[in-house]
Amino acid sequence: MSSSLIWNNLLTYSLQIGLLVGLAAFVPALLRLRLPGARLIYLQVLLAACLLLPAVQPWKHEVADTNLGVSTSVVVVQQAPAGHRRSLPWPQIGLALLAAGVMTRLAWLAVGFRRLGRYRRHARRLGLRNGCPTWLSDEISSPVTFGFRHPVVLLPARFPEMDRAMREAILCHELLHVERRDWIFTVIEELVRAVFWFHPAIWWVLGEIQLAREQAVDREVVVRTQAREEYVDALLEIAGAGLQPEMAPAPAPLFLRRRHLKERVVSIFKEVQMSKTRLISTLAIGLGILVAACWLVTGTLPLAAAPQVVNDAPGVTVDIGASTLMHRTAVIYPEAARRNHVQGTVVLEATLDSSGNVSDARVISGPAELRRAALDSVLQWHFANGAAGATRQVTIGFQLEEGVAAPDRSRGLIPAGLAGLAGRTLKGIAVVGLSDRARDELLARLPAHEGDTMTPEWIAKVEQAVRDFDEHLRLSGVQVSQTEARLGITAPSSPPPPPVPATAAPGAPSRIKIGGAVQQSKLISQPHPIYPPEAKAERIQGVVKLSAIIGKDGAIQTLEVISGHPLLVPSALEAVKQWRYETTLLNGQPVEVVTQIDVNYTLSQ
Repeated sequence: MSSSLIWNNLLTYSLQIGLLVGLAAFVPALLRLRLPGARLIYLQVLLAACLLLPAVQPWKHEVADTNLGVSTSVVVVQQAPAGHRRSLPWPQIGLALLAAGVMTRLAWLAVGFRRLGRYRRHARRLGLRNGCPTWLSDEISSPVTFGFRHPVVLLPARFPEMDRAMREAILCHELLHVERRDWIFTVIEELVRAVFWFHPAIWWVLGEIQLAREQAVDREVVVRTQAREEYVDALLEIAGAGLQPEMAPAPAPLFLRRRHLKERVVSIFKEVQMSKTRLISTLAIGLGILVAACWLVTGTLPLAAAPQVVNDAPGVTVDIGASTLMHRTAVIYPEAARRNHVQGTVVLEATLDSSGNVSDARVISGPAELRRAALDSVLQWHFANGAAGATRQVTIGFQLEEGVAAPDRSRGLIPAGLAGLAGRTLKGIAVVGLSDRARDELLARLPAHEGDTMTPEWIAKVEQAVRDFDEHLRLSGVQVSQTEARLGITAPSSPPPPPVPATAAPGAPSRIKIGGAVQQSKLISQPHPIYPPEAKAERIQGVVKLSAIIGKDGAIQTLEVISGHPLLVPSALEAVKQWRYETTLLNGQPVEVVTQIDVNYTLSQ
């Protein structure tokens, strides 16, 4: 997955979180969910939903055709700059800044842990209460509780001077935090804050969770001590003594945060009662609304998975409109049609079953010599589940290209029969032709791990797991030594996987043509051409078409002129040869890219 795709997904994910929190924030007030404990549960589920959005939503899968010609267009106007500017890699810069912010917040959190340790070392032992040691510290102004296995309650130095009822209320509050294991949740929340330091919606949710937690503890303290006024007096006493500045992120629940004082006092005096039936039903409705909001947000702003690579024959273009494919087979240009110079466009209508597989297809129009190849490919396509039960129109273009031979798909590794691999040790599993997300999901479902002994029963289970995941995938095996074997799982359009990870598949292409959307996103430096003064004076404008070979390092290797005015061609060549692209990978190996670049010279009016 490229840095640009990661950055775009991060922006989309941030928008998803903002929209989800914006929609869900009004639910407690709408449903009158005022009980602090119930509100705390709802907010924690909301936070979990924000964090799990990438895992629970369907990702938008694009199929990248590595054999399509691409035309990269550049418009050069009369006021074109005289110098060349190198575009900044903004996605890389943005990701680096976000990572630096995360590291800074984590370092700040580590400082908070050290500060708590220092408070504990300098504190004086006060006693033991309910099995939990209490300590007096001159360095804090508000009680604080921290620790998991050996929790500690730190109290301000003036604690013994307070009224006895106030002391009991404060101790009850802190011991409730110990009983509820609140310190664990506080640390997790501060880690979330460190990762999402840039997102105001996450900060708001975390603040509301802290307030709801303290209000829930306040409510329980009042129930246990029956000392409402004394407890409020304790809150006001701590606040009146002057709270220390909150050195966030504080990795421990403080007895009182300045911004929460008013809400907590109001909550203590406002007796909220909800029957168990009403509480359960209100929470269920609230969580149902939250699920609907998640569905709405992820459907409106889906994340994009890395595109699947499909090796169509040279000269073949595929258009599926706004539909989404899980995977598809490559489209072959029939040799007979190529020899007879038959080209054209085939339009098909595909009917999908309940799983998104193409169950039937018919040709609407197109040359007779090309229909069978298009139909055979489309019948093996698998659309996203969102399109199940519908019909989709597919347009496949066949265009002859001079000097480009059809790829030799007969070469490559011939997999050994799986039955002949019984008794050998699994060396590894290669998955080819699926996106990173689909590959990881498939490997997680397989009952196979490196080092397993490949028995017939074991092979049958693996075959069944692969079929359950996607019936179009092919499982193959190859013996790599006398005692070891390797499995390969291949999408229908992909070449067979290599037996050794470090070695490219036999016959793998070292030079490919790549789809426009995929290659255009890899452009990282694009100096603009200079409009030639002679052409400008003679009011010459038009398009210079160039055929380019992009090297494995992303630099332009060769340029050939296809067409263009003689006065415009030198300017286009001079600019385009300085362009730089991200390295293009095919099955993990860098490859050269053949593409067409159009430079459009237009005089401004």
